[in-house]
Amino acid sequence: MENQRNRAEGWKYAKLSGHRNEAKIKNLFDNEEYKSKFSERLGVTTIDSASIGGLHEGDVDCIIGSKTKSKTDLKLTLTDKSCLNFSIKKSAGGQVFLIGVERFINGYEKHYATIPDNVKEALRLYFAGHPKIEEILNDKTLVGAEPYTLVSYQKRKSRLVKVTLEKYDKSLSDALIQWIQSNIVNITDFCLARGLASNPKEWSEYLWYKNEVGGRLTERLYNISDIKRAVAEKADAVIYGTRMGGSTIQLPFGFLQWHQGQMQFHHQLKKILTLVESL
Repeated sequence: MENQRNRAEGWKYAKLSGHRNEAKIKNLFDNEEYKSKFSERLGVTTIDSASIGGLHEGDVDCIIGSKTKSKTDLKLTLTDKSCLNFSIKKSAGGQVFLIGVERFINGYEKHYATIPDNVKEALRLYFAGHPKIEEILNDKTLVGAEPYTLVSYQKRKSRLVKVTLEKYDKSLSDALIQWIQSNIVNITDFCLARGLASNPKEWSEYLWYKNEVGGRLTERLYNISDIKRAVAEKADAVIYGTRMGGSTIQLPFGFLQWHQGQMQFHHQLKKILTLVESL
């Protein structure tokens, strides 16, 4: 309970400090000189105003029904009435997208294309939701040679790591990685730009690393289209991690791990720096 409380307090602090950071960044655009220089930096007409959702941001229409959170933290309205959307990160790494398996599958298929059935099966085995997980983990012929701690971990999390998935059905383990490799541009777009928002006006165009509330983060600004162009050339960076029997998946822009029965995508500035420098 102590660890759960500490984690919950950590998430609450991160959320509140994130909103404070967004508010401070928005206030920068009250300065005419700052607006002018930033417009030049982007190569756009003059910025007229800036807005953020803030602590009480409203939900937006979701592509699979109901409402969802926008990936956009900052909107800049230009003098020609067009808008630019920014996703702001105040640290060099962390969660960029947290989504349940079924919502990931449904959202991806609505935004992009159908996911093959064997990949869906692999996703449900690797992250959550497959009805055979318990049966597989109780099968000594499959997991008998695995360390007790690894089997115990998978039972607690109700998921399979790569070594167990491979023993159960290697074709599923391979299909999962190959599908992510083949679709890494769409997955990058899903995580960084769109999320589950159905309206393109809510999709982010820029990823802005900027911390105005304390810290040593070096400011960086990226057009997400450039990141997508770069990951297209780095699909082979999608591999299973080496720890805990392959419990994570490394991505060109970060990594993917299990978190509370969901798919938790992380961004890593050091990887994005390398990506963009390769263009």
